[in-house]
Amino acid sequence: MNKAIVSYKKIFDADSPYDGAVVMKYIERLKKLDDHTPSMESFILVTNTSRQSYEYVGNDFEKTLGLDRKRMFSEGLSYYLSHYHSEELPLLLNIFEELMNFTMTKMTLKQRQRVIYTWNYRIRNGKGQYKNMYVQQTPIFFDLKGMPIIGYSHNSIVGDGSPSPMIATCKYLNEQEEFETLFYKNYFQEAFLQVLTKREMEVVKLLANSYTTKEIAQKLYISEQTVGVHRKNILGKLEMRTTAEIIEYCNKYHVF
Repeated sequence: MNKAIVSYKKIFDADSPYDGAVVMKYIERLKKLDDHTPSMESFILVTNTSRQSYEYVGNDFEKTLGLDRKRMFSEGLSYYLSHYHSEELPLLLNIFEELMNFTMTKMTLKQRQRVIYTWNYRIRNGKGQYKNMYVQQTPIFFDLKGMPIIGYSHNSIVGDGSPSPMIATCKYLNEQEEFETLFYKNYFQEAFLQVLTKREMEVVKLLANSYTTKEIAQKLYISEQTVGVHRKNILGKLEMRTTAEIIEYCNKYHVF
């Protein structure tokens, strides 16, 4: 079995049987809405996370991505995940795990029923081109422990396919009928934090904002030689060759 599928199953291992009758009523209404919605570069998915399958795949799926709608139903998540960007998939699974942990440990059942999750990813379309997808997902069915296992999502192509920051959020529609952000995380920024020291992060931030070695030394009250040592260590940890690569990465992924 695909490692990604195994990881996904572990994250969304439900504790109760799936009530298909309840969800099908929702899907029938959704189909009618989908039939009367103008065609666009977006599509609807109703995902059964506990079964790693799709209860519904929107009409515009094939037109948007050029992938096989029938295989989405027959093969489920394994077919769709096989088109995700391979280098970003482990990070995306981490996003799912953190969102689920946050949901189950930090939110009441009432809050879980009034949330929207968002995240983004890159996927390879039928022509072999990578597209940036932006997802807004709402849970519509929960197991006995209150874990969301059926989710309705709207998936849209955004940008030109270039790498972009992987950002996840959880927004709650509060009693004032206003969306309140309960969870926000830029995962490319997090990747920096995991490998660099606090001082190295300070140096990177200044480099990304076009400060020279001399200016960094003055701002941090350290010698230019020390700045040079930090720059060398940073390049080694990030496996980059030049400061220009660091600046390009920070700007591309909105690290600061």
